[in-house]
Amino acid sequence: MSAVLRGGKGWAAMRAFLILAAVVIGGVLGARPAGAAPPLDTYGRLPALEMVRLSPSGEYIAFIAVDGENRKLFVRKVGGDAILVSPAGTAKIRDLEWAGDDYVLVSAYKSVELGEDVLNKFNQYTKGNLAAILVVDLKKHAVSRMLEHKLSAFYLGQALSIGAREISGRWVDFVYAYMMNHGLDIYKVDLDTDNYSVVSGSEGGKYGIRLDSQGTIAVRYRYDEPTRTWSLLAGAQGQQVITQRRSDLNLIHVHAGRTENTMLVDEEGPAAYTADEYPLSPGAHATRLFDGLEVDDYLFDPVSHLLIGAALTGDAGAVFFDPALQRRYDAARKAFQAYQMTIVSMSSGLSKMVVKTDGGDDPGTFWLVDLTTGKAEDLMQAYPDVAQKDVGPTSLFKYAAGDGLPLDGVLTLPPGSTGKDLPLVVMPHGGPIGVRDKVGFDFWAQAFSSRGYAVFQPNYRGSSGHGPAFLRAGYGQWGHKMLTDIGDGVGALAKAGIIDPKRACIVGDSYGGYAALAGVTIQRGIYRCAVSVSGISEVSAIIASRGDSSDYSSGRYSHTLFGVSFGGDPSLEGISPLSRAGEASAPILLIHGKNDTTVPFVQSLAMDSALTRTGKSVEFLPLDGEDHYMSLQKTRIQIIEASVAFVQKYNPAS
Repeated sequence: MSAVLRGGKGWAAMRAFLILAAVVIGGVLGARPAGAAPPLDTYGRLPALEMVRLSPSGEYIAFIAVDGENRKLFVRKVGGDAILVSPAGTAKIRDLEWAGDDYVLVSAYKSVELGEDVLNKFNQYTKGNLAAILVVDLKKHAVSRMLEHKLSAFYLGQALSIGAREISGRWVDFVYAYMMNHGLDIYKVDLDTDNYSVVSGSEGGKYGIRLDSQGTIAVRYRYDEPTRTWSLLAGAQGQQVITQRRSDLNLIHVHAGRTENTMLVDEEGPAAYTADEYPLSPGAHATRLFDGLEVDDYLFDPVSHLLIGAALTGDAGAVFFDPALQRRYDAARKAFQAYQMTIVSMSSGLSKMVVKTDGGDDPGTFWLVDLTTGKAEDLMQAYPDVAQKDVGPTSLFKYAAGDGLPLDGVLTLPPGSTGKDLPLVVMPHGGPIGVRDKVGFDFWAQAFSSRGYAVFQPNYRGSSGHGPAFLRAGYGQWGHKMLTDIGDGVGALAKAGIIDPKRACIVGDSYGGYAALAGVTIQRGIYRCAVSVSGISEVSAIIASRGDSSDYSSGRYSHTLFGVSFGGDPSLEGISPLSRAGEASAPILLIHGKNDTTVPFVQSLAMDSALTRTGKSVEFLPLDGEDHYMSLQKTRIQIIEASVAFVQKYNPAS
């Protein structure tokens, strides 16, 4: 198999539809002085391409091109010109899904103000998300909103696609939606007429259901809070019990199995991390799949919707049940062995794939791989304005925690650096459980490395990619060993001579924002400054807002995560930066989106007040219109520029 050589024709040239896309996203940067780093807004721009999806046949490709806050949907025939270009506006795109080769379903959402009745239920949250599905009909060259003429019957027009099917020659989509006077249920929507019918079985959201290839309910599953038991049920009314299992945390998910008469159930919790395939017949024995492997995502055939393999966490690649598919995948991976490779989309039978590579000198490139011809076409870079020479090299740095637990983290060095006595930016990931950083291009880390900083992204205990035991080791360690794991990484880098331990700052978002606050209020003495983006300052309020009662699995999960039996436990004050604001040992920059529906804006607002009240050095940057995920280009650039400027002020690189 041959791939287009980097630095040659494939790297610089665009196919016809990508030339058009390049016009949409604004082309390339103007000239800059030799040796100068790219402007910071280069790293803050949203990726040029999003949601690249192949049709099931592999004959067509759809993607979202990004131009600032605006997006456009492009659809073209593989090897041909664009057949549809449609504005997608400023809505945030959640997913693209093909329905055969004739329809593309665009799932989008935007933030809305919640009413007072909802505010009372969700404590600190003032924003919610309004979801919608757009139907792109390629036969008619038309775009419409699903259920557009029936929205008055649906609460806020909420809709979540769970998969399209071709039934009796007609394409339909099955969606979760909430209809007045009926409740949350699954609706079957004709993609041509927009007519709908109710798929009986969810009963107002009491049950989860999975459909077979013809849209018939194959299985229902439910979790009973009083008995803490989940059940897998088959039959028209779910009258046949396939299996039951007690689970305090209810961390179960049900997927299609390898055949029409099987279902895959995965369960994650302190005592289990399993993926079992159940035949849909009472008393049948399950088959354990992917034993000993840590699955990042399951892979399904886009036509049959059946399980064909799994993408694994870390650098383990993917596994397929069919040896022929495995050989095809391995051939593609071999062609990109110098880079990280992720499957983005694939056709039925794996005749074609879209993959994304990054790492080394690659800031992220989408490739269309034809496994029947052995050729790969580079579609476009995610960050076309970042040159290869401007990419800071990344590697995995291994070290040990204070208690001896083996750990690692991603180390990014400045371009051309010798890696000695560098100023450091520690950047812990969010989550915190079941998430990890891996070697590759990270726009925020690269922004700091371009200014002369080493960047370290530690995979503290509880991170994924290291096995179930390592993941479970994070339970109860919020603000304890998960935090000291980060500081131990700084010490190990200093011992290796890579960084100057007296020139370190900590920067992060979400849980990483919490870790940044905790790093200068709970640990103290390690960092010169801290930048918290959408960070948690008061742990007990987060538990309360998500349900504190031990009568519900969400409450029990919070208690397991934080190591307490109830949200009012006094010990939570000791791991809450808000309670220890007066102990802050370094200047703090707080950044928070006002539309954050994951970590309420008030978390940073309260921290700002507490730091100001106690006479500590603090700056606060509220972001209008931004959510929890740095979704807007304007505010993402603000975050990059403000965080780099703050670190440069208190920890200059030279």
